[in-house]
Amino acid sequence: MTEYIYETHMHTCQGSACSDTPGREYIPRYMDEGYAGIIITDHFYGGNCRVDRRLPWHDFITEFCSGYEEARNEGEKRGFPVFFGWEENFDGDEYLIYGLDKAWLLAHPDMPHWTRQEQYAQVRAGGGCVVQAHPFRARDYNHTIYLSPRLVDGVEGYNCGNEPQWNTLALRYAAKHGLPVTAGSDNHHVSTMRKENLGGVVFDRPLNSIHDYVDAILNRKPFRLHVPFPAPEWTEKIQPELPVVWVE
Repeated sequence: MTEYIYETHMHTCQGSACSDTPGREYIPRYMDEGYAGIIITDHFYGGNCRVDRRLPWHDFITEFCSGYEEARNEGEKRGFPVFFGWEENFDGDEYLIYGLDKAWLLAHPDMPHWTRQEQYAQVRAGGGCVVQAHPFRARDYNHTIYLSPRLVDGVEGYNCGNEPQWNTLALRYAAKHGLPVTAGSDNHHVSTMRKENLGGVVFDRPLNSIHDYVDAILNRKPFRLHVPFPAPEWTEKIQPELPVVWVE
């Protein structure tokens, strides 16, 4: 059976301050690794965004999308699909947004002032979906774990940038709340790409657009996780490393 592997979480240096790789440089590497396509998810306004927030909204969005557009253009030359998304941050808790486009971003200049609740309502009204990224990650930029099962459509249960136990907690959390689980590399650097740190999702047929991915999440259509190493089995010893706050 043919498998189609897709990267769901990655960053370019045009949109994310923590990346050093232009969008176009990822394409040949992902092709070499056997992927069928990628989704660019640069850090948006509330997160580690590279774009100057003092710019007018139109200019901010234009520059923000440039990493994706460069990758898409290179992908088109090589017959390799590149889809668009982004990652938004609130208070250390981050969310992957899929299914919307540059025109939608341009039409919503009030986004920087949205709450988590407003984000979810607006994204769903626009035809997109929200997946919480690495919900149990404990890093120096977050001091609390915010969980909002009613404000997401899925959970990134497996993130290759996570410690294994954080993935275990995310997988358990998703299972308890009946949420679809995704996986992604959280890739920031083409120079460090190795099979052992690349994840994603696997479909039995190719995705024709980002809307196919959104449809799979919202309608619980089958796909598998592509993970380089398993998460440890949950035991009582595996507990969150930060205080947990539930958001309704």
